[in-house]
Formats: sequence, structure tokens, C-alpha cells
Amino acid sequence: MFWILALAIAVLLALQITLQLVFAGIDRKKFPAPGVLVETPGGQIHVCRSGTGSPAVVLEAGIASSTINWRPLQAELAKVTTMYSYDRAGFGWSIARSRSACTLSRLIDDLHATVQALGISDPFVLVGHSYAAYIMRAYACRFPKDVAGVVMVDPLTPQEWISPDRAQRWTLRGGIWFSRAGGVLASLGVVRFCLWLLQRGNPGTPRAVLAVFGPKATETVNRILRELLKLPPDAVRVVRARWSTPRFFWTMGDYIKSLPSCAAELQNQPLPADIPVTVISGAHQPRVRFAEHAAIARHSVRGQHIMAEKSRHWIHLDQPDLVIQAVQDMLECVRNSATEGVGNS
Repeated sequence: MFWILALAIAVLLALQITLQLVFAGIDRKKFPAPGVLVETPGGQIHVCRSGTGSPAVVLEAGIASSTINWRPLQAELAKVTTMYSYDRAGFGWSIARSRSACTLSRLIDDLHATVQALGISDPFVLVGHSYAAYIMRAYACRFPKDVAGVVMVDPLTPQEWISPDRAQRWTLRGGIWFSRAGGVLASLGVVRFCLWLLQRGNPGTPRAVLAVFGPKATETVNRILRELLKLPPDAVRVVRARWSTPRFFWTMGDYIKSLPSCAAELQNQPLPADIPVTVISGAHQPRVRFAEHAAIARHSVRGQHIMAEKSRHWIHLDQPDLVIQAVQDMLECVRNSATEGVGNS
């Protein structure tokens, strides 16, 4: 009897894995990469380019996000300049060469290789959300002549994760465990099935699956899903397809695990003071984070700190016009500086 049960379970798992692979193949045909793939040390990086003009703007996504999250803003800003967004290796349509330690040095190598491959020769503006602040800061420190300006949308700060307290350590462990478990469930098609049910207005089974991970994971996932629904419906469908792959969860777990080490890499590495910077803070931020954001702006000779009074963390979805205006103002600042430089030469 035991062997019959074991065989039945093995057959069921094999069927689940096969179905997941079949549907993943369907997704690849249904949602092909909208941009181009660029070879970098970390793998093949997917890049979306739109618009014309200078200085160019490079969009950097949050910790587990991709080009999809920037799609509405990129379309709007492409009316005034050249826009680039890209997926870091392992996310979106980008392909990681291998699963290795997630370090800022590796991420900067990938971004620099991408910039060179695309031929972005003039100094460009970096715009990023949340975790992206780590990458923008590290990039500007290593390649200051490449960066004309920086816009940080509710950024993480090094102080936030460099010495995590007990509650933060539990959060990290929970996030890593959730990501690894999510990778297994995605391999078996469970994540795909739950997202399919949610799409059809049947939340019962997905809630039951989430409950296994505890109230904190349930709260976090529900909050992310609410943010997701602020995107256009076609973008939501693509995100669901990306989230149905185990690769997404493995990569997310690597990033969560690396947060303290990435914060440590930035210790004593502030943005170069001569680079203009705009920091936009969500209204939910505690005083200590708000003070850290203000300090980033004050360090720059052309710094600006803005409070997004109607937003929480995902400001570019809650108040897109505010972010668009901040980027346009930065473009104007950079253009004026270039004109002044020519006039004084």
C-alpha cells in the first residue's frame, strides 16, 4: 500500500512539473520580450528603449521588480527624452548566467556593461525606486562622469539594513524562507494556479496557501497585490506570468539575503556632492528614514527633498505625476548646467 501511495504521489508531482513547464512555454510565446537582450558578465540583460533626446534616463527597478513596473512612466517620459529600463539578471526577461552571491559590485558591472553596449555616451540621469537607490549610489561612486543626475523614489538607505535588529533579522529570514518555498511551489505550478484563481475572483484557495506562511507573509503579499492592480491590465497579466516561474522566487531570495551586505558595501560612500539629486519620500516613512532621505538631498550641491503626501512606498504608482515632474525638473537642471558650461568655456 505504501509503495502504491508513493508512486501515486510521484506521478502527481511529475504531472504538476510537466504542466508548469508547458504553461511556462506558452507564457514565453504569449509574452515575448518587448526589448532587446544585452550580453553582460552576469548574463543576458533585457532592456526596453523608447523616445529620443538627451540626457537619457535609465530607470532602475525595486528589489524584486522589473521593467514592467516602470512601463506607464516610461511611456510618458519618452515624450521628452530617451528612456531606458532594464531587468536585472534573474528578473523579468533577463537571464542570469548563474546563481551567485548578490553583490553591488556584480550589479554595477552588469549595468555598466549594459550602458556601454547601448552606446549611452553622454552623462545620463538615473531614476530608481527603493532598493534601486543602492545600485544608483554605488554606480555614481564608481562612474561619476557617467551620471548627470539622480532621482530616488522612496529609497532604501544603508543605515536601514547595515546592522539589522532582531525584528529585521526575522523579517529577512522570513523573506528568504518564503522565497525558497515560493520557488518550490512555482516549480509545481501551485503559484500559477493561485494567481489564475485570483484573476478570476476566487481568493479562497490562494488565501489558504498564503496562511501556511503566517500573517506577516499574508499581509506583505496582499499589499504587493494591491500595488500590482494599479498597473494597466496588460501589464498585470505579464507580471503574473513572471511571478509564476521559480526563477523569480530564487532571485528574490538572493536579493533579500544580501540586503545587509549590500548596505555595508555603501558604508562611507555617499553620492558625489556635485551630482544633482532629488529624493522623494513616501508619507508612511518614520522620522528616522525621512531624516536620512533629507540628509541625502542636503549632501548634494543641488539637492531636493520632496514629500509624497498621498503615497506610501510605491510612489510611482500612487502619484506618477509627482515622479514624472521630478524627472522633468532634473532633466531641465542638467540641460541648464550643460548650457552654462558651454557659455563659460
